[in-house]
Amino acid sequence: MKHNIFYAIAALALLSPATLQAQRVQPLPDEVNEIRIEGHQNLRIVSGDENRIETTSDKNDIARVRNGRMTISSDASDVTLTLAPGRSMSFRAEDYATIKFNGSFEIRDNLTIETEDYAHISFIGDTNDTVRVVNLVMRTDDFSRITSSVIMKHYNYELAASDYSLIVLTGMDLMASAEANNWGELHLTTHINDRGKVYRGRMTAGGILLKTDNQADDDIVSRVEVDATDRAVDLARDLSTNYKKTKTKISSGDFYTRFAWGWHNWGNEMFSGFGGVNGPAELNTSMNNVQLELNGTLFETRWVGLSVGLGMEWNKYKFANNELTWDAAAEPYHLALGTDPNCLSRLKTRYVTMPVTLILGDRDSWHVELAALPGIGWTGKNTGLRRIYGSGNGQNTEKDYSVNRSLAPYKLDVRAAVMYHALGIYAQVSTLSAFKGNCDELFPVKFGIIL
Repeated sequence: MKHNIFYAIAALALLSPATLQAQRVQPLPDEVNEIRIEGHQNLRIVSGDENRIETTSDKNDIARVRNGRMTISSDASDVTLTLAPGRSMSFRAEDYATIKFNGSFEIRDNLTIETEDYAHISFIGDTNDTVRVVNLVMRTDDFSRITSSVIMKHYNYELAASDYSLIVLTGMDLMASAEANNWGELHLTTHINDRGKVYRGRMTAGGILLKTDNQADDDIVSRVEVDATDRAVDLARDLSTNYKKTKTKISSGDFYTRFAWGWHNWGNEMFSGFGGVNGPAELNTSMNNVQLELNGTLFETRWVGLSVGLGMEWNKYKFANNELTWDAAAEPYHLALGTDPNCLSRLKTRYVTMPVTLILGDRDSWHVELAALPGIGWTGKNTGLRRIYGSGNGQNTEKDYSVNRSLAPYKLDVRAAVMYHALGIYAQVSTLSAFKGNCDELFPVKFGIIL
């Protein structure tokens, strides 16, 4: 009964239909210590005297509470969380969701901020505003972002960025306090993996400048890489919400780019990947196929064109089962189930591709693009199995590179795209297995949006 009451409060379902268009306010349940938002949800967070959640949405199911976690995932029109001083909380944004902290926040013991899959959490204000936290944790993954234009005042901190994600802060100030002895041993840690980036800005201790850590201090290659990643992230977010109208990329027949972003899966035979596979290798069809190409036109008329190019492709396959290992002791080599149920498993691959594209139709209107995509596998620290154990602050990622020796060194995909100007949809199938030699055969398929 207690949980049902909390659920009802969190869902804002206690208000009558007559008040649906008005601002609806409910206290934040005491048991909630984590807020998670998904999809394209937006959440605004402000400082106040009490903990409460407000909305102008006409929906009664904007949130659900389970085991201390409130999940907001229904695209409510406006949700605001007021956070009182002293309340320790964890916030997680996934799948293009956005959280905005506004202004200053008084001191609290713990604040954990996590983003994944193109999500963005920002702290909005200026350098006169501060967020005061004894133990600050910020983690980003999968092209997501954490940014701050306010000063993060801290004692301990952990900053972690991976998979082309970014943490960009204006400044961090180590709090000088008489209470510091009660806060334990000082721990300041930064973890960067798989092309992630962390910029801490102006770093001070008790207001005294120690050093600066900004993107401008990086080498030119890193600055270009971060700028290109920012553009790709913005483009993916715009495409996912249909906010951006694109212009045709092909007009003169010189050079043009293609960016493809979509879902993927695999099957035991060509074309069977749309139905997936059963067993340990079963995947969740996830939007983690990213392709970027630069193409040059060999010849073109109004109705026919042929181009060649150079590109990159990234895949992160998310397994439906929990712990996955690579079994090279039995033949054929194959993916095998582990024993830990509290685990998420991923397989990362990447390729350098050389697309050859035939364009049929009016490129200023509807047309079809048929492409052959030979590619060379690029293995290393950014590929292989990833096993993520635990959750929250206890989360730990284990990297397993043993599967890299069995990934196919070459690939040959065939892609068909239906385009209107430079925006379209694509479907792509692999003619070769993702694994080589004496391994289970798995043929990937990809489909999504291309421009």
